[in-house]
Amino acid sequence: MLTDYKRRDRIGELLREKIALILLRKSRDPRLQQITITSVAISDDLRRAKVYYLTRGQEAEVPANQKALQKASGFIKQELAQEHILRVMPELIFQLDDSWRRGERVDSLLRRLGQESTPPDDSQGSS
Repeated sequence: MLTDYKRRDRIGELLREKIALILLRKSRDPRLQQITITSVAISDDLRRAKVYYLTRGQEAEVPANQKALQKASGFIKQELAQEHILRVMPELIFQLDDSWRRGERVDSLLRRLGQESTPPDDSQGSS
């Protein structure tokens, strides 16, 4: 079981690298060249791969970039198939990576807690 997990991780990392290169070097759509693939999570049966990505630019461009990825998924799968990574190419499901937002929220909450729990500076009032 542990070897399956490690294998999935290796395949996911390899797919992440290959998809990123395809978007950067082989895609003619400028929207796709502004996308960074952050990770790929593969299902246990290797039939589905969630491809997490970030976009550079404005948040208003995110829906257009999502549509561009969906439209290019056939092309991406075709290019990946030529790499012979897997016998059966998984279905690619593109999902915006919002982990950085969750991280910022946690950081903000921790800073706020730190400010509330810090005792007031006593050095000025007592002499």
